[in-house]
Amino acid sequence: MPVDEKKRPKHRISAYIIRHCDWLLLQNLMTKRTQKAYNKWAPAYDADPNPHILVEHDDVLKLVVPKRHEKILDAACGTGKYTIEFHKRGANVIGIDFSKKMLEVAQNKYPAIKFYQADLEKKLSFRNQQFDKINCAQALKHLRNIKPTLKEFFRVLRKGGILVFSVTHPEMDWDGFEMKDNPDFVLSENSDIFHHKFKDYFDAINQAGFKMDKIVQVPISKKIRHLLTPKSYKIVKGRYEVIIFRLIKP
Repeated sequence: MPVDEKKRPKHRISAYIIRHCDWLLLQNLMTKRTQKAYNKWAPAYDADPNPHILVEHDDVLKLVVPKRHEKILDAACGTGKYTIEFHKRGANVIGIDFSKKMLEVAQNKYPAIKFYQADLEKKLSFRNQQFDKINCAQALKHLRNIKPTLKEFFRVLRKGGILVFSVTHPEMDWDGFEMKDNPDFVLSENSDIFHHKFKDYFDAINQAGFKMDKIVQVPISKKIRHLLTPKSYKIVKGRYEVIIFRLIKP
C-alpha cells in the first residue's frame, strides 16, 4: 500500500522537495547557460562557418517544401537563415528563439517577418492547430527532455501538418574531423549539449503522436570541404553528419 502522506516521515518529504528543487534549478541553469552562449555568438553568427547548417540546408528546404500562404513556424530560428527562405517562397512565417540577441539580428535583417522570444522547454504561446508546418533546425540537442517539446509541436500543428527537425547524427564519428581555422566561438564549450540516441527520438515521436514520413541522413560532402583541412576531408568525407526527420500529424 502507498504510504499516507500525513504519515510519511517529514525528513523524507523534505529530502524529496530539495532534490526536486535542485533538479529544477539545474534545468534553469542549463537553459541560461545555452541562452547566454547564443547571445554571445549572435553578432558573429552569420559570418562564422556552421558545418551543420551548410551541409543540411538544401535537404531541409526540400523536406519542408514551403508554399505560398502556408503558416510556418521556424522554431529556434536563430538569425533567420531558414526563416527568410520560407518568407521568400511566399509562406506566412513566424520565427521564435530564446536568444534575444539572435532575434535582434534577425529582426534587423528582416523587418517584414515577425520574430518572438520563446523557450522550447515551455508551453508555446500559440493556439491549437495554428501552423501548417514547423521547422526546427539543430536545436533539440540543447534540451535534456525532448518529449514535451515534440508534444507542443504536435499541439500547434494542424491535422496533416508537417514537422521537420534536424539534429547532429547520433552516430556521428568526430575522429579526424578538423577545421582549417580554429573558430573564435565553440558552441560545445559554451552551451549544454545532450547526445540523444535514436531511441530517444523515436520514443518522443511516438509519444507525441506523430507519424514518421521520411528520414534523411546527410553525409559530409563538398559543401563543407572548404572548412576542413585536406587531410581531414579525405578521412571524414561520406560520414553521416546530420539526420533530418520529416513527421506528419495524422
